[in-house]
Amino acid sequence: MNQTRKRGREQYAAVANQVNNVPDVYGIKRRTLEKRIRNDVLHDNNDHDEFDDLEIPAIISDTVATAQYLIDKLSFTEKTKHTDTAKRLPRVCFLHQIYSILSDNTAVDRELQEAINEGTWRKFYILGTLEDEFAIMNTTDYLSTIHDAKNEFIDDEEKNQDNNKKKTIITADLFDRFKDFVLDKKHNDVSVSQKSEGFTFNDKEISCLIKYGLLLPQMHNTDTYWFAIRRQGVFMSHYLKGRIEILRILKKRPTHDIFEKQLAAKRVRSIFRYEFILHDLVGSGRAERYKTTMGNLIRLTKKGERLQ
Repeated sequence: MNQTRKRGREQYAAVANQVNNVPDVYGIKRRTLEKRIRNDVLHDNNDHDEFDDLEIPAIISDTVATAQYLIDKLSFTEKTKHTDTAKRLPRVCFLHQIYSILSDNTAVDRELQEAINEGTWRKFYILGTLEDEFAIMNTTDYLSTIHDAKNEFIDDEEKNQDNNKKKTIITADLFDRFKDFVLDKKHNDVSVSQKSEGFTFNDKEISCLIKYGLLLPQMHNTDTYWFAIRRQGVFMSHYLKGRIEILRILKKRPTHDIFEKQLAAKRVRSIFRYEFILHDLVGSGRAERYKTTMGNLIRLTKKGERLQ
């Protein structure tokens, strides 16, 4: 690659990295941005033919940018994000949290489905949530949890050998097969049936995948399983504690509302940042946010009064 082309690509990277993870809610428009990137790359280079084949990658959607923003920036406080507990929790957010930031729910659903179809993100149902409250996770992070499950399985097998326990007939190859299965775009739904194409796992292997937190049996469909997120129980325990804590703050106030700046000043004991929980409450309809001359006002709804 000659120096002119190299310099052009470096200019592109410098511009793209500034905006790739910022939701359009902050005023950035994709099509305008793509035009700006190309203009910036070509501006100082007279030989435009040199860049005719320069591929400008698509800017990620507002929905994906917002999901990444929630997970990377708003999940944990500065005090908690380096704790062992936080490091072990799955890197997820909920779809309705995105609804609280991006007002066009239809566009959010469409863009998320596009990301799922592309295989870059996945959607999950988590036990303890309502039927329409789905968690979403970057596929790269999800594959890391499968790798963690494989390592935990190997460690358990070694401990069994040390304790002279009978070795299981299942091998660590099971987790590699499961990873290949979920990477197939035909299996990007929230659940899978034993009758699904390519589902070659026997009953013992299914039990192993359930044991290591990668599948969950459905109560009413005995041959159907939810794709699961490891340690989702621990995640939901902390998540619900934070939700209930803020709901109680609202419920104890005579008017059942509070200014967001007042809420920010309170010491919320959750491992999660108060903003992360607040986006949950607003997006799920448990609270409403109103703009006033004194700042954002958070008000409890009838749904939120049930403290769940």
